Amino acid sequence: MKAWSILKSILSGLIWGIGQVFNRQYLKALFFFIFFAIFVTLELASSNYFYEETTENEIALSKIAGEPFSEWFEKSLFQFYDGQILQSSSNRIASFEAFLDGIGVEEKPNGGYYGGATGSQNPTAKLFTEERFIEFLAKDLKEASYLRYTEFGTTIETRAEDFDSVNAKRLITQEDGNMYWDEVNHKFYLPVSTQAVAGQQVTEYYETNVFNRINNPAIITSVEGLTPFRKTGKLFKDTDQYYVEVFINTDQQRFLLLSSDTFSLKESGSGFSPTAVTNILGPVYELNGTLYEYYEPGLIHNTVRAQYKQTPFSTLLRRAIVQVQTINPTQSQDYVKLMVRVYMDLHPDFKAQYMKDFDNFFYDRAGMFVKGYWEVLTLGQTEQVRLNGHLALEHAMIGLPGESSNSNLRSVNINFEGQVNVRGHISTLLLLDGLIMVILSLFFFIFGIWSALDTYKVSEQLRQEKEILNTKSYFKSVWDNGFEYIILSPAMFVLAFISIMPIAFGFVLAFTSIGGNGSMDKLFDWVGFTNFITVFDPNSSIGQGFGNAFWRVLSWTLIWAVFSTVTVFFGGFFQALILNAESVVFRKLWRTILILPWAIPALLSQMVFSVMFNETGFINQLLMQLGIYDIFIDWGILGQAYNQVSGFAKYFWLGHENIQWFTNENNPNFVKAVIIVLNIWLGFPYFMALMTGIMTAIDKSLYEAADIDGATGFQKLRSITMPLVLYSTAPILIMTFSGNFNNFGVIYFITGGGPGNLNDVNNGFAGQTDILISWMYRLTTDHQIYNLASVFSVLIFIFVGSLTAWNLSRTKAFQED
Repeated sequence: MKAWSILKSILSGLIWGIGQVFNRQYLKALFFFIFFAIFVTLELASSNYFYEETTENEIALSKIAGEPFSEWFEKSLFQFYDGQILQSSSNRIASFEAFLDGIGVEEKPNGGYYGGATGSQNPTAKLFTEERFIEFLAKDLKEASYLRYTEFGTTIETRAEDFDSVNAKRLITQEDGNMYWDEVNHKFYLPVSTQAVAGQQVTEYYETNVFNRINNPAIITSVEGLTPFRKTGKLFKDTDQYYVEVFINTDQQRFLLLSSDTFSLKESGSGFSPTAVTNILGPVYELNGTLYEYYEPGLIHNTVRAQYKQTPFSTLLRRAIVQVQTINPTQSQDYVKLMVRVYMDLHPDFKAQYMKDFDNFFYDRAGMFVKGYWEVLTLGQTEQVRLNGHLALEHAMIGLPGESSNSNLRSVNINFEGQVNVRGHISTLLLLDGLIMVILSLFFFIFGIWSALDTYKVSEQLRQEKEILNTKSYFKSVWDNGFEYIILSPAMFVLAFISIMPIAFGFVLAFTSIGGNGSMDKLFDWVGFTNFITVFDPNSSIGQGFGNAFWRVLSWTLIWAVFSTVTVFFGGFFQALILNAESVVFRKLWRTILILPWAIPALLSQMVFSVMFNETGFINQLLMQLGIYDIFIDWGILGQAYNQVSGFAKYFWLGHENIQWFTNENNPNFVKAVIIVLNIWLGFPYFMALMTGIMTAIDKSLYEAADIDGATGFQKLRSITMPLVLYSTAPILIMTFSGNFNNFGVIYFITGGGPGNLNDVNNGFAGQTDILISWMYRLTTDHQIYNLASVFSVLIFIFVGSLTAWNLSRTKAFQED
């Protein structure tokens, strides 16, 4: 049945060679299966499909720099703890020992928990792993660091769940900047900045109370005549009253009574000498006239991070680290990782999300091919994480500043400051790796498709009882019929990775959201054709700037490509005509001199031009000495400001004091004309040499016949020389047009894309002489707008490729092939 042929073909597409086994072509099956086995082996060998974590969340935690402590807790910590309880039973920590009992760690008959170097003295000590240590320390710190409100000037605490937070008022003791005080009406205003549609920042001023916000505030747009008023957040005390330091008019120190009902502003002096309060660091609340400090570990208030409270166990940890540091030193990086892990256990929601993000099946466990397709489809899913919450454990796990050295890890050079960066998925790297894997898999899939098609064909031949080639004859026919492709396949394989893959990478960026500073090291998403639509949407901010810039730059690029091609072509053509004329003497000498611009590196010539045509350069000095400047001044196109020029002279204005060859913002067409002329120097020698050879090869009998017919020199040029030269050079002329369309060097190294403001977003960061390729370069290197640069690159490819293909198809040279 034909269905059986189809089924075998499908199976052979899944397991290459299985269909040939069904067809009893075992050598052919072995051929296909070898490639299938290589494919599967590469996938499995590069994966972690069967990897079992030795510790909980090992893969996710391995992304954090640092090594685990491993056996340190069951050995060094227990050894130190045993020494402490031997000194005095009062050093025992009941909660710690209860926890150990709960996880099965037994105390030795003679006291203590240390199992010795080999662990034989207490086999249960090994149950106290790093995970169990972190679990207990987090529980211990959480119990000691409960949320609370502490009454000012006392030790009276109220747990957060028992505090009347509904009726309490938060007193804001520090603002990000100045408030503004209307002393006449006794009102305060706070600046609020917003981004306007045009991209400009607009600041409005919202009415507020001095210590807290109000609902439905009045809004003003100017604070002229109001007094700058800044709260520093520093608290002071005088008798039983508390004040916050303020500055009026920037430098006048005053002290504001910390009260929501009474406004009292005092100046330090006789009868009033407040003292600084340093032990109140948290947010301030007022309830029924009483002030409270709110404590929440990890909360940042007025740039100060609230710390977890020290406990007997956290002190034990610090003292143990200090004691064994000289014997078995702890690296700062390892200890910071431990702090991060404790912080995670204190915040289980954060921990769960972190473990989910940083233990991704496709990224961390899948093999190269499955991972590659996932990378291309998703571009990654996990952002970089910057951890700094562990700094709230400074007091508990490092020690108080100035604390005794035997329990202060600063004394043993443990550096804990700064954030911990955990690298997430970087979309550019994933996309590159994914494209490589996709292309590589496609080469393998050729054999899978081949196997499936061959299975179906042979199955149908068997069903219809037709003659089937044996394996030797089959592979011989494959060699004979596909010889060219087989020989080219190694080159195609290499070309796919060194040519096709980079082109594909640049192409697909146009369909992503990549753009902005640092975007190459971050996540970005697929956005489809959104970039293309946005660029040409006149109502969008991007469309207004970059869309308009694109059409302006494209039109100039076309003009540049046409004129730079035509000028060098005919420049070389006429030079070749002259040098081929028999009346010209010393032709070899002239040909050598005229070929020199081609022999000099183009970059060197471009840099020399940029110096020679500088406003104070050699060319201007020469024209000045020759009196040409005086002529231009008489014509009114030099020697006066542009706004002083009128009439026809505006179109030919050259500059104010000197001729601005490359910096004339008011007459950019002059600059464009200059670089087109300069490009002749760089391009005509090639065409001169090319056409000299072509003209030499033209059959002289054609000219002799034309002479017999009485043709003039111009007629021979028009009817013989020009057609034959064009016939031979048409493909090169088209390729020169394409090359000039992307002639980066002339623009970038002579004018730099200017004149014009190259940092103006409203102009799309495009200068007056920028062509598309130089504009793309600036968008990527200077402004990191990779997605739009890729969009324009795709459009360039479509435009230039289509135009080139159309022109080539119309040339006689290609039509005759």
